[in-house]
Amino acid sequence: MNLKVKSKKINDFTYELAISAKWSEIKEDFNAAKKKVAKEIKLPGFRKGKVPESILMSQYIHSVEMGFVQDFCEKYYLMALQEEKLTPINQAQLKDIDFSYEKDLSFKSEFEIEPSLSLPKFKKNMVTVERIKFISNDEEVNKTIENIMNSQAKAEQIENDSKDGDFLIVDMQELDDSGLPIIGKKEKKYIAIGQDPFIEEKAESFKSKNVGDSVKITIDMGDGNKNYQFTIDTIQRRVPPTLDDDFVKQMDPNCKSVSEWKQNVQKSIDNEYQRKSDEMFNSSLIDEFVKLVNPVLPLSMLNNYLNNIVNEVKQNQNSPEMDDNKIKEQYQIFAENNLKWFLLRKAIISDQDLSVSSDEVNNFIKDALNNNETQKDEIERFYKKESNKNKLADDLLDQKIIEMLKDHSKIKEKNQKTSELEGASNK
Repeated sequence: MNLKVKSKKINDFTYELAISAKWSEIKEDFNAAKKKVAKEIKLPGFRKGKVPESILMSQYIHSVEMGFVQDFCEKYYLMALQEEKLTPINQAQLKDIDFSYEKDLSFKSEFEIEPSLSLPKFKKNMVTVERIKFISNDEEVNKTIENIMNSQAKAEQIENDSKDGDFLIVDMQELDDSGLPIIGKKEKKYIAIGQDPFIEEKAESFKSKNVGDSVKITIDMGDGNKNYQFTIDTIQRRVPPTLDDDFVKQMDPNCKSVSEWKQNVQKSIDNEYQRKSDEMFNSSLIDEFVKLVNPVLPLSMLNNYLNNIVNEVKQNQNSPEMDDNKIKEQYQIFAENNLKWFLLRKAIISDQDLSVSSDEVNNFIKDALNNNETQKDEIERFYKKESNKNKLADDLLDQKIIEMLKDHSKIKEKNQKTSELEGASNK
C-alpha cells in the first residue's frame, strides 16, 4: 500500500504524523469493512447478513464508513510508524479524520516517544561527588559479639535475686480496693522484667526477688489500672555462653581463637560500612549526572510509572481504598529521578558502546563458585535460571557505567566516625 506520511516533531518527545491514502489504495480494505457491517444487519424479508448491497449502501453507509475508520486507521498508523521508524510509548491520539465513500482518506496521529538525549562531551571533573569512609570502633565489635552471644544464650532456672531481663512465671491475683483477693480473678502469667508493661519503677518492684516472693502493684494489664498481687513461681534467666575458643569454633569452624574471631567480626562490620558507603556514593554520583544532563520526561511515561507505583503500593499494603493522588504525590520525585536515570543510562550505554559479554557473566559465576565452596549448589541452582543470569548481566553493566562516571568526576573523600553517627541518632 502506498501511504503518504509526513512527520512533524512537536517537541523532544512528541510527534505528529499526517497520514493520507488514495481511494484506490484503500478500496479493498473498505470492502472488507462493508462485509463486516453487512454480516451484522438483519432486515425483515432477508436472512441475517444477506441484505442487498444497494440497501446496505443507501441505509447503512455511515456505519460502513465508521467501521472502516475504526478498523483501518489504526492499521495505517502502525504502517506509518514502521515507515518512519518510530516507537511510541503511549496510545496515539487520532484526529482530523477526513473520509467518505469513494474519497481519499487523511488523518493525523499524535504520540510520545522516548526522548533521545544529547549527552555532554565527557571530560574530567564534570561533577563533584563526596565519598564517605566510615571508621568503626572497638565498641561496635564488642556490641556485635555481645548480640551474637545473647542470641546463643540458653534459659536457666534460678531461685534467687531476679534482675532486669529475667522472665518470670507468676500467679497474678487481682485485688479489690481494700487489698483483698477477688475470687475468680487469678491466673498464671509469663512476664519479663524490663518489658512493657513492667518497665521503669514497676520493673524495680520485681528486681532482687526470690521464688515464692510476692509483689503488690497497680498496673494496666490491658483493661485499665488495677491492683494486683504477683507471686513468683519460677525465675528464668537467659545465660550467654562463655566466650572461649570452643564457642568461636561453633560460630566459625575456620577460626582458631577468640582474637581471630574478633578480627573477622571487625572485617564484617567494616565490609558492611563499605557497602553502605558505596551505595551512598553511587547514588550521589548518579544524582549529580542526572542533574547535569536533566533529561526531559514525557508526561505519559511519568504517568504510567506512577500508576504502576500506585498499584504496587496498594497491593503490598493490601489497601485498595488508598487515595491514588496522595500516593502519586508521595512518589513523584522518586519516579522522576528513576525515569531520568533510566533515560540517561540508556543514552550512556549507546554513546559509550558499553556491553557485557556472556564470558564476563560466566567468569563472574565461576569466581563466585570458587570463593564460596560451601554454597556451590545454591549458586549453581540460582544461575541456572536465565532471568537471574540476565539480572547479573545488568548489574555488571551498571558497574561499568558507574566506573565510567567515576572517571569523569571529582571525588572528595570524607572520614566519618561511626560513633558520631550513633551519637547523633541517639539525640
